[in-house]
Amino acid sequence: MNAQLVKNKLSEYYYKSLFVDSLVDIHPVSLINSVKSIIGIDFNISHDLLLNYCINYSNSFQSVDSIGVFEEMEVPAAVSFATLEESLINRDFDKSLKNVYSLLKVSDGKHILEFLLEFTLKYNNSVYSLVWSVYKMSLFLNHKNINDSIIFCLKYISDDEIGTKISENNELKIDFSKYVYSSKSIKKILIYYSILDEDLVRIANISKYIKINTFRKFNFSHYNKELVVYDDQIKYGRKWISLYLENLKEDQLDVKLIITLDMFRGALKVSNGQYDKEIWNNLNIYLDK
Repeated sequence: MNAQLVKNKLSEYYYKSLFVDSLVDIHPVSLINSVKSIIGIDFNISHDLLLNYCINYSNSFQSVDSIGVFEEMEVPAAVSFATLEESLINRDFDKSLKNVYSLLKVSDGKHILEFLLEFTLKYNNSVYSLVWSVYKMSLFLNHKNINDSIIFCLKYISDDEIGTKISENNELKIDFSKYVYSSKSIKKILIYYSILDEDLVRIANISKYIKINTFRKFNFSHYNKELVVYDDQIKYGRKWISLYLENLKEDQLDVKLIITLDMFRGALKVSNGQYDKEIWNNLNIYLDK
């Protein structure tokens, strides 16, 4: 596949998808980010069906006229990230929009996206996975039109329920060798694991909140010595995921499957051999179910 043509097509549909409404876990923005990463494993693998599925899925949503704009906006005289945090806690989209507009005068958009990711982790806001997809797509697109990406995140954070703020200090490292598979937690732990490896300005706080959430939410009480890992998975590594999707028929492609497989891809990339067998084992459990 031609890398530049794929990038151009995914870029086009990413920006369009910033203006559609969808459930968080199946939003076309997350699908586009996943397809981008899976195709990027090896451009010699044919993924025309996967790309077409992504485009058709994105086109199945109706666009809204606007999600908010920064132009000609009156803003507070003094704004900080604490001010933005307060407006997000209050789920006040208009005020959050003004606060971000003011912050953009003194801080770059990448830093603001990091703050929004930190906020969702700190307050257990379920939008964290969508914000993470937006952050990764922004990197992929060299932060082009980042303001639209930020406004998109503000909208979804404001629309979602704010969870309980993290207050305890008990932290726990993610250890896949002791993790007990759960269909309710597998996606979350995969995303957490990937975020921890990212080169983020706010990584100290983000890492702390992830490790506290890890202590609270995951079961690490089991040590599984009998791992189910296939020879081809060891042979091909992350490429196995790309080959697996290449071999699926069009009617077997599913948005949740694609996004979840990309989560496993991301975790394997971060693992770099440390927990590869454990992650493959969890992937095989997921596919068997």
